[in-house]
Amino acid sequence: MSINFTTLVVSRHRHEETSKTASLLAAQFNVKVLEIPLLYDFPADHRLIERLRFLPEPAYFLMPFSQRSSKNLLGYFQIPYAGVFETHETVHIPDGGISGGQVERLDESPKPRWYPVIDVALCNACLECVNYCLFGVYAIGDDSRPFVDQPDACRDGCPACARVCPNQAVMFPLYEDRVIAGYEQRPTDDLNDLIELVDQI
Repeated sequence: MSINFTTLVVSRHRHEETSKTASLLAAQFNVKVLEIPLLYDFPADHRLIERLRFLPEPAYFLMPFSQRSSKNLLGYFQIPYAGVFETHETVHIPDGGISGGQVERLDESPKPRWYPVIDVALCNACLECVNYCLFGVYAIGDDSRPFVDQPDACRDGCPACARVCPNQAVMFPLYEDRVIAGYEQRPTDDLNDLIELVDQI
């Protein structure tokens, strides 16, 4: 990773211990590492989200999601960023022999949440997600585009809106299906078959 930055935000997965990784990254790159719980679990009005919105300069983020999910989650929270890395992209750093950097660890335990994240670049405002959701998760903005208005109204484990989105713009970062989690795109034929299957339920 040959980039210049002053802050790296490491969002750890639920029940994950990343202090060693954070310390090693801080030392290798001589930067401040802000280690936080899973960003996805924080409400938009939480003080941590506010803090991340107003860092002195956009930070790099290391997240346990696909880059696509992470970038759009940061967009949803209106957090500027310089770049995003997936957790598995972390370069191995050997133990010992390094110094420098600084780590700040936040140990809050936000309530686990489940809600969709919209890829704004892929969304064509067809409103299938709005029409299909039974729980009032979505609303339509002044620009006639859907947005996640009531994230906590979403039902745990339900990815139905992601399955019916014709552009695969709706993602659930924690879902086990890599397509719905935002890691890859499903071929159009497979997507059409899925939509037909969901419509039959």
